[in-house]
Amino acid sequence: MNRAVAAAICCGLYALSAIAQDASSPASPPHAARDETSQARLLSFDELVALSSTARPSGVLQTRLNALLTNPFVYNDAEQAAIPPHRPQVGRLGPVLRVAFWNIERGLNFELIRSALSGPGEFERWLEAQSKAGGDKRQLVDLQLRTLKDADVLVLNEVDLGMKRTEYRDVARDLATALHMNYAYAVEFVEVDPIFDLGTEQVHVPDAQQDRRLQQDLEVDRMRYKGLHGTAILSRYPIRQARIFPLPVCYDWYSQEAKAASKLEQGRRWSAHKLFRERIGREVRHGGRTTLVADIAVPEMPNGKVTIVALHLENKCPPRCRRKQMEALLAGVKSVNNPLILAGDLNTTSKNNTPTSVRNEIMNRVADYKFWIGQTVSYFHPLGIFKFTLIPVRYFHGYNDPTAFHVPVLWDNEERPLFRTLEKFRFNDGRSFDFRGLRRYTSPPKGRTLADSNARASKGFIPTYAFTRDFGGLVGRFKLDWLLVKPFVQNPRARHQSDRFAPHYAMTMRELNESVADRISDHAPMTADLPLLKQDSR
Repeated sequence: MNRAVAAAICCGLYALSAIAQDASSPASPPHAARDETSQARLLSFDELVALSSTARPSGVLQTRLNALLTNPFVYNDAEQAAIPPHRPQVGRLGPVLRVAFWNIERGLNFELIRSALSGPGEFERWLEAQSKAGGDKRQLVDLQLRTLKDADVLVLNEVDLGMKRTEYRDVARDLATALHMNYAYAVEFVEVDPIFDLGTEQVHVPDAQQDRRLQQDLEVDRMRYKGLHGTAILSRYPIRQARIFPLPVCYDWYSQEAKAASKLEQGRRWSAHKLFRERIGREVRHGGRTTLVADIAVPEMPNGKVTIVALHLENKCPPRCRRKQMEALLAGVKSVNNPLILAGDLNTTSKNNTPTSVRNEIMNRVADYKFWIGQTVSYFHPLGIFKFTLIPVRYFHGYNDPTAFHVPVLWDNEERPLFRTLEKFRFNDGRSFDFRGLRRYTSPPKGRTLADSNARASKGFIPTYAFTRDFGGLVGRFKLDWLLVKPFVQNPRARHQSDRFAPHYAMTMRELNESVADRISDHAPMTADLPLLKQDSR
């Protein structure tokens, strides 16, 4: 890499590195695998260095990398310790399986995350020290803490293992140990940036004091660095089987990220930082988007099992490629005959977030029929200017509601086809995902599509992701994270079907997430309750 370019990138991300290190909790003991087999699966630092220099590894290195990316880590320590699930009781529903999803932003604020998942008692000291919540809001935060504590299944995105930014923690293992849960972990990416991760490429800045601080920040503990980032399922029910399902590639995280950012992309990143305080850094990685699928033993179910599907769709791609990834996943789980929970960050921004260049922008427009239709209307029609008046209307039409209807050119919502795919999908046993969203099974009461599995607001859904600066919610808030459930229904919208295992009382915990300075994560946790016993039909 050109050293001038590397230095420029370094300077641009230097503040982010410092923030990440300051946000991290005190160092945990060096990572040690639970047994020799697990330790042997992890790559050595020399192997990681070798990966950093090639887009296509070969031989033994390729074999070891593939094994890491295709075989999950599974531990049933809670089962061995005879720790039972909580099975919270919820009114007339009786005992429920409470499922939670949380994109934990790598685990940067590990102690806050662990405390929030442990309940009000554990989190109290953080609220006393830096709480932004008072009065009624504090009561709501306490309710959310109590609700989250009783989740017996916890799906996590963006989970680090052996990364410097998270103090070399095995985040999934450490959380599972603290919460007395079994867990499965799937590696999604192996991080091999020679500057920011491995520290094998030297860069300097002119100022001597800043350069010393930079070198300290870039220094890596080679014995503890494992470079893994992925998805985890934590469960108080035993994990009987786990597998990794790779998704179609929508973005090359090694080749594309290793390139120096184009002038246009640099401008976009500068704007994101100035306007929204969001830094976009490069992430040189091997691997790609995958799905962790696990069967957990739930004795109340007819066949004794529930399947958990934990996924993370691509962000750096157009919406149509996310739909392609979802279609591939659905084909892979079509034969599942037991109840199923799909949870994850689907990155439903309705935008193409691929790093851009002037050439890419031109080519995108050449291939975009909506662009040319709009230009034609503007040129030939005396009221062509009318289309510009639709811009704010179109914006708020789909704001925080990626399920809203889609009419090309006039009412764009490019994520809508993904949700249509989910709604139309049928498993081999004839069952479907539950889209009913009945008002009386939401709290506070808000009906419409998916309302009982994903909390709705007065407009769209409660956002699960927000920029650091969002101008009071006018921009920069998105509904990215989703829970979808396959219960005992054969029609996604018919009202009078079985309530058993159907989603109830979805909660998105923005108040909890934002109750401390600088937030716990850039995503809020969310939960839903699934009745374990047979209920009357709706």
